Parts: sequence; C-alpha cells; structure tokens
Amino acid sequence: MIFDIQRFSTHDGPGIRTVVFFKGCTLRCAWCANPESQAFEAELLYNRHRCIDCHACLDPTFGAALSAAAGGGVQVDRGKRAIPGPAEACPSLALRLAGREMVAEDIVAEVLRDAAFFENSGGGATLSGGEPLAQGALALEVCRLLLAAGVPVAIETCLAIGAELLSPFLELPLLWLVDLKHVDAEVFKMGTGGELAPVLANLARIASSGADLVLRVPVVPGFNADDASMKAILGLAADLPVPVGTRRRLDLLAYHELALGKYAMLDRNYPWKEGAAVDRRDLLRWSELGSSLDLELSTGG
Repeated sequence: MIFDIQRFSTHDGPGIRTVVFFKGCTLRCAWCANPESQAFEAELLYNRHRCIDCHACLDPTFGAALSAAAGGGVQVDRGKRAIPGPAEACPSLALRLAGREMVAEDIVAEVLRDAAFFENSGGGATLSGGEPLAQGALALEVCRLLLAAGVPVAIETCLAIGAELLSPFLELPLLWLVDLKHVDAEVFKMGTGGELAPVLANLARIASSGADLVLRVPVVPGFNADDASMKAILGLAADLPVPVGTRRRLDLLAYHELALGKYAMLDRNYPWKEGAAVDRRDLLRWSELGSSLDLELSTGG
C-alpha cells in the first residue's frame, strides 16, 4: 500500500531523489506531518474549499462511501472502504485518494524513470512513509530490485518494529535515515504512542553494523525542544559507534504545521498544540552542542 511517489526531492538523502511513501505506521506521533500515512488502508481526503457541489462523486457505483452534506458539499463515511472512483470523478480535485496497492516491480519501474537524475546528482531512491519497514516483504523486494538496477537506496524509518523485520535489511548497502525523537521512554510514549526500547535496540544494531546512518531529530515544542531533552538526545547520538575516520551526522528538523489542512481533509482534529514554533537561536545552540560532541550537525535535512 503506497500513498505517494514524489520526484525531485532534495531533503531525503543526497542528490535528487524519488521518494516512495509506504502507507501505514506503527507510531501515532501527535505532530505527524503526514496523517494520511498512518492507517494501512486507503483513505479519501476531502477539501470542502475546492468542492463545487457537482456531486459527481455520489455515483452509486462508488459504493455509497460519500453522501450529500446538509450544509453543502459532501460527507465521507470513514467506516467504508475508500476506492479510487470518487476522486477520479471529481472535476475540481476536491477529493484525493491516499493509498493504492502496488507490487514491487511496478514501484521500481516508476522510480527508474528518474534514473538519469540520480546518475547526474548522486541521488537515488528513498523509501519513506508511514513506516516502510512495517511492510517488510514489499520494502525488501523494492530495495533488492533497485540495488540490482544500480540505484542507491535510503530508508527513512522510526525503527518502531520488531528486530526480526530489521535483520534482512542489514545485509544490504542502504543509507539509513533514522528518527531519534527522544530518549526518555515515558515522554516518547506520550508523544508517539509507542515503546522506546525496541527503537533504541534497533538503532544500536544499525550503528554497530557499520551501515551508513544519519540521525534525524524532529524538534517539537512541548516534546523535546528543551535543553535537557536535546542534551540527552545528542549525548546518545554521540555515544553510538561510528566507522573509523567518520563522524556521526545528525539533522535537526524544526517542527511546522504545514499538515493542518490534511487533518481537516481527513475529518480529524489536529492532536498537538497549535501555534508553537522552534526558536532559531535554540537550534543554533543545540547545533553548537552537537558539534562539541563531534557530531556533524545540520538543520533542515
């Protein structure tokens, strides 16, 4: 289940990259920028502001997943299976289907259309999500096919998965872009709904394997955007083993609210505190702290 394939990305690994977004995630981060990535099934996003009340989407052959709303527009029945029909029938693009079933060969064929850009920029493909490792068999086959075609592969992951799912990926020459959200188990669970212990255990395995590893810290006010949390996160990152002659890279990714509209289109309330922002001076101070710990710091990915 894939919900997007994004071309010409420059923030998900080196060079120009094509990002394959796997649908479904094992965490529920309250500030999630891609809420349409969380569920493992397809979902309809509905933008009332674009709707022209033509009701083309209400064709009964679409399974009655939508109905006319009392105040105009339409209402999506979230309890019914989402199918492409309503979105394909919408002339104003007020409806979008997030999620389509694809096999590995078709995913790879789409990515390989951009092979020339990878070669000229030092880029490649990035598997993201959601959590791509939660669809382990599919993600592994995509990795193997892309590597066999000479395309470098990166995986963006929160590592909230079982150790057995990680093992076959460690045999491949991948670039790991790993979220390091917090190092306090209680705070981690409060913000993400998940358990920290397996995340840290998986992270330690990747670092100890000598794999190419970049840590990515989403800096979120009210969660980890404070000196104590950042000092602990940077300290753990600095203690991870690195190949001889290299430095551990860590990206600080400032919180933003660009996804607020997506929550509305999914009929969901935004679960985090609105209006928060990260002070650039704090990012600079934490970057300097990381550099003092021999980390290679950047902001923005």
